[in-house]
Amino acid sequence: MIDIREVIEKANLSNIMNKKWAAKRLTINLTSSETEKLEKYCSIIGRPATDVIRELIRSLTTEETQN
Repeated sequence: MIDIREVIEKANLSNIMNKKWAAKRLTINLTSSETEKLEKYCSIIGRPATDVIRELIRSLTTEETQN
């Protein structure tokens, strides 16, 4: 027999997790030298490329600078 409360609880947990990890997939084209540089950097610091790229994006400023 199916416990409807358990089904609802699992669905709510799934919705919470999906919202937390909601992401947009991005594909980028890199030259072979860019790929090698990224892979070497990731190997040195022991982090995946996705983390490195996210950190780089987060470090970007979005405020316009005046010359």
